[in-house]
Amino acid sequence: MAGSIEKRGDSYRLVCVVGYNLQGRPIKKSKTVHCSKKEAKIELAKFVADVQKGMYVEGKSLKFTDFVEIWKRDYGSKELAPSTYKRYLGILESRIIPYFGHFRVDKIKPTDIMQFYDLLSRDTQIVRRKNNNGKKTGKPLSPKTIVEHHRLLHAMLQKAVYWQMIVSNPAERVQAPKTKKPKRKFYDDEQSKALISNLLELTEDQFKYKVAIILTVFTGVRLGELMGLEWSDINFRDGIVSINRSSQYLAEKGVFTKTPKTESSIRDVAIPEFVVTLLEEYKYWYDNQKALFGELWYDSNRLFVQADGKPMHPSTISKWFEKFVAQIGLPVINFHGLRLRMLLY
Repeated sequence: MAGSIEKRGDSYRLVCVVGYNLQGRPIKKSKTVHCSKKEAKIELAKFVADVQKGMYVEGKSLKFTDFVEIWKRDYGSKELAPSTYKRYLGILESRIIPYFGHFRVDKIKPTDIMQFYDLLSRDTQIVRRKNNNGKKTGKPLSPKTIVEHHRLLHAMLQKAVYWQMIVSNPAERVQAPKTKKPKRKFYDDEQSKALISNLLELTEDQFKYKVAIILTVFTGVRLGELMGLEWSDINFRDGIVSINRSSQYLAEKGVFTKTPKTESSIRDVAIPEFVVTLLEEYKYWYDNQKALFGELWYDSNRLFVQADGKPMHPSTISKWFEKFVAQIGLPVINFHGLRLRMLLY
């Protein structure tokens, strides 16, 4: 790979030919250095070596704030789930941009990232809130939250490498804080029997809640997947529930539908005969509700809907569940604890 030096006033321009275009003209990469001619020769050798190894990115580096806008436009807003994208924007705007915004992307070093995590873990002005006296104070973040910052920053800088904005990812050389995996709570066999027994005793006005919880116990669906179920997903003859969508909520969008969390989340799940019978009874009740509302019914085809047929807010079922188990004397667990028990047994 050929290289040359050109005198430019009080500096030298290092030029490296990397190939030729379709017209036979040389394709060049260049770099300007301010040093003596002797030092420029040494720099040229390093420059040619870096170009050969793919370790040189041409052009002026972007500020991190400008890079964020490119990432949002070309990746975040297009590829991420709306709820994930919104959460990441919150992390960026509240802490990452205030700290790294003025950095040029290629100048961010592992030590800069390490210092950032250190500040987040103790009293810092990066994280601000007002106390009762109106004075701004720093609020340390938990290791789990700092790890989430690390994952986002690492993924964004990896995109910068992929887009040839930087040569390597400085976050690769930084170890995120260690976190303890929380112990998930779920019901044992006796508690599960008590839950099902109490659910089956519920009156007709709470029919949909009864069906939703029992269906979760016997399918292991996530909350969003449960709320995304439509009647076309229920195979009454074979006792199969098909899971292929998820219902989510954002304040600015309302209730919306997306694909499940992963490709493997799209699946068919067999259910016992008594759950099939329960669903048949629920369908009869559902159709009666639909007939009562007539033209005012919103035909979403979802299993779990509001009184007029509109899709329910995804958290409605989980909030009802927490209140219900407290009333019947069972320990209050996270709604997804029902899913965990099904997967374990």
